[in-house]
Amino acid sequence: MTPLTAPPRRVAAVFLLAGTLALSAGCTPAAIDSELWRQLDAQENVVYTALTEPHPPGTFDTDSPLDALRGSTHYWDGFSDPTFIEPAIPATVIYNESEHQDRFGDPVLDIDVFVTSGHNTDGPANSGDRFDSTPSSIHTCYRLSISLVAGQVWSSNRSSDFLDEQLTCPEELVRAAGEHTQYREPHEFDG
Repeated sequence: MTPLTAPPRRVAAVFLLAGTLALSAGCTPAAIDSELWRQLDAQENVVYTALTEPHPPGTFDTDSPLDALRGSTHYWDGFSDPTFIEPAIPATVIYNESEHQDRFGDPVLDIDVFVTSGHNTDGPANSGDRFDSTPSSIHTCYRLSISLVAGQVWSSNRSSDFLDEQLTCPEELVRAAGEHTQYREPHEFDG
């Protein structure tokens, strides 16, 4: 062993030890019950399905995506009690709508989205393990920016899951989703 190869090995050993300690200290989120994951992922797709429905060319304005989304999701005004959320049933909620123009002068619609999985009707799939801390439901939230060009949805981009772009889920919606719901990052449902 040369002096040049020893330090990288030591550094790697330190990182391996730190990772092992972090895992054993419980710094990783609890496993997601596979049924809850499927339920939330399917419910999240409600938004994207509404945005990709065909429309005659040039007829999509900024009200059109809102109409499509409001027809397939719940709308929350940010003030009223969200009694439309039943903890056991998956739900998608849109709120905080705003509009601006991109650098080309085309309209962009920003919408905040809250999605809850509802409960796993068969019970937690991972039960039985003494370290199992699977929640009874999961939820996520993010901002969706919808760009319109020539009356058509050009793109829809979700905000990132970290730093300034990470969206904090409204406490009212989280409470309505149920006592034992657990937040998960939106990227966990990609793919």
